[in-house]
Amino acid sequence: MEGNSPAYYRDVSLRLFNLLDKVGLREDIRWKWINMMLEAEQIVSIANVSPYHIFGSQAEATTTDGLESDIDIVNCLTFVSVLQSIPSLQTSDAKYIMVSDASTPPGYVKLQIFDRYSVLPTQHSLDSIGRSVLCSRDFSSKRGLERHGPADKKMITRSFSIDFVEALRVRYWPCQASQWENRNNNYPSQANVNLIKKTGALLVPVGHPFSPESHLEWRISMSYGEKILVWQFNSTQHKCYALLKMIKKHFVQPVCGEQALSSYHCKTCIFYALQSTPSSLWKPDNLLLCIDLCLRTLLKWVKIGYCPNYFIPGENMFHGKLYGHIQVKLLAVLNDLLRQEGTYLLSLSCDDIGQRLTRLCQTSLINSVNQTKDGVKSMGIAILSLTNLIAFSQKMFACQDLCEKINFVNKICCTHTTIPTVLRLFYSSSLGSELASQCLAYSVIDKEKLDIAHEFLALGCASDVTSGRLKLAAFYLMQDNYIIAEYVLHLIHENYTYLVRYCKSTPTEEALCKMLENNLSVAEFVRKYVAFPVLYFQSEIHCMPQALILNMFVSRGPRLLDHVPSQCVCVDPEFFLHYLEYQCYFWQGKTSHKMAALNNMMWVVFYTNLEYGDSALSLLACCLMQEGMYMNAWKVLCMSMRFQNEHNAAMWHMAFLIKYAFRFLRIRQ
Repeated sequence: MEGNSPAYYRDVSLRLFNLLDKVGLREDIRWKWINMMLEAEQIVSIANVSPYHIFGSQAEATTTDGLESDIDIVNCLTFVSVLQSIPSLQTSDAKYIMVSDASTPPGYVKLQIFDRYSVLPTQHSLDSIGRSVLCSRDFSSKRGLERHGPADKKMITRSFSIDFVEALRVRYWPCQASQWENRNNNYPSQANVNLIKKTGALLVPVGHPFSPESHLEWRISMSYGEKILVWQFNSTQHKCYALLKMIKKHFVQPVCGEQALSSYHCKTCIFYALQSTPSSLWKPDNLLLCIDLCLRTLLKWVKIGYCPNYFIPGENMFHGKLYGHIQVKLLAVLNDLLRQEGTYLLSLSCDDIGQRLTRLCQTSLINSVNQTKDGVKSMGIAILSLTNLIAFSQKMFACQDLCEKINFVNKICCTHTTIPTVLRLFYSSSLGSELASQCLAYSVIDKEKLDIAHEFLALGCASDVTSGRLKLAAFYLMQDNYIIAEYVLHLIHENYTYLVRYCKSTPTEEALCKMLENNLSVAEFVRKYVAFPVLYFQSEIHCMPQALILNMFVSRGPRLLDHVPSQCVCVDPEFFLHYLEYQCYFWQGKTSHKMAALNNMMWVVFYTNLEYGDSALSLLACCLMQEGMYMNAWKVLCMSMRFQNEHNAAMWHMAFLIKYAFRFLRIRQ
């Protein structure tokens, strides 16, 4: 096949290979991305009972800015144990056993109840031959999230979402995949085969689309093994896979829809191509040849309407997705691409590949400055994913009682990775604030306990740009220690880079360039360039501004996750900084500084996009009341009511404002 390829294939392949470096598929970025996702797994798993794992394009580092891949998070439920065979159950506490019969499609199983007192009794049902099995339908549906097959989708931005899947872990290699284990070829190596076998499999709560008992079936997912295989890709294989996904998105999806050809089909195609070709083929100057090979494999599968699962070939992954006119359209698209012999890449819009390749084919010059700029841009989604998971973990940690928090911190300290650096600092702020609140709740303060709380708060200052330091400054204000509070606020100003708006936006190119240039780890990046919101829970009520207490018990909003208690309040970091400055200068009698801080608060409220506007407006109204500006405070509270007219603490602030106003009038009379 290599001898029949056009003469320009080798030269264009090399140019395309270098071009893909510029859109984020460089080797150093690839492994930094993979390490970030591994750290993210640990961050979420530490604060939860069941382990979480990240799969898909984000975990494999096979995505770019233009592909806009989602992040797939699987929660492996540990309270439901599953085994394959009955003899092994004699020494196990397993609740379910994997079973199948003549009517069960390949790649799917049922879970027969083994313990009559098993968990989730309301989700059991009888199958066609009378076995009591665990239902898969709606097994993991979460309230308020959009359902997509077995996944619950949570939108983070317009183009980025997180898919949550709850699955069951099988520690042993599935019997249905024994054919893959015993095949005779050189890919993958025997060492990798043994490693993949040890990972076992997942059981995902989704049935076969054409099965009459689909609500009772669970799909076998080999996501662990697939991730290992993708990690083993060399640079050419890695870029070939990403390029296949770009072709799918630009040429296939607009004609055939999203379901006809998926990224998973492309991944399976790469696996089979690697299995049937020598490793010497997969080198940079053969990149176009490798793409053609994969497209021809896909074309063959579409013609027969059968895409075999790599680990379980009996499972047809085109079932329910490729039929009738969609199959005809997909055949036409693939045939057209192969006839063009690679020239279709010149019109590929994803990541501007077409325009860039056209320029590179006209000149041999490659702009190294743009290469650095474009390469780091595609890491933004990975950083956004990680900061969201840190915020999620922080909230989960704050829900626990004090003993559980201490156990969490001890658990983190025993983890020999960079995760302790990230999480221990966040958790230290939460622990210190809770301990300080317990001390300040009594008239006689336990000095020894308060010193311990101060040590935790001081340690948490390095958690990120603002949140830990702001909690420490609030702690000093509650003790009337205004001089040290002012000093801490001054330090925040000096370190306030604010290159990333906590976990709601992707990092700027400036921040990402600095991350790569200085070879920063994720922990160092978060500490220097990310500003998380300040989060207070009910256990910290004596260590937070009194103006926020009503918001904690009254205000509700969609931003709070279902598993997070409603008794919490968040404040945007930039606004809270100016609020603490106002309070500090107010009690020190520094009038000019105080008014400057008040003006800064109003500017942030009216001219920036706040995530927690209700908290900011309540604090601003209380500051205006401190200044005797009652009419202005009333207008601010009315504005808050227009944004959220129900379950808003502004109603109570209005009542207090009316009380103060009548008292003021009575004094004047």
